[in-house]
Amino acid sequence: MKQIYLDNAATTKVDPKIFRAMTPYFTSKYGNASEFHGLGMEARKTLEKARKTIASFLGDYPETIIFTGSATESINLSHKGLVEALRQNG
Repeated sequence: MKQIYLDNAATTKVDPKIFRAMTPYFTSKYGNASEFHGLGMEARKTLEKARKTIASFLGDYPETIIFTGSATESINLSHKGLVEALRQNG
């Protein structure tokens, strides 16, 4: 019987290509990108490369790409941006 999953808002199956690309960062290259030790600096380098790749794809600047830890954080950040834009534009 084919399974139909209807809770993708909570979690979604990872694409196999993404899983393969991310596996090293779950198993051996898991450093905190905010720290100045070897693993952290390697993570920071990878994070900045991803930021540049995404910005290039979107036709924007890397500094405009913000990574968040959850949907709630992303939604709150978007709301903050909307409020700031409304304040600036009257």
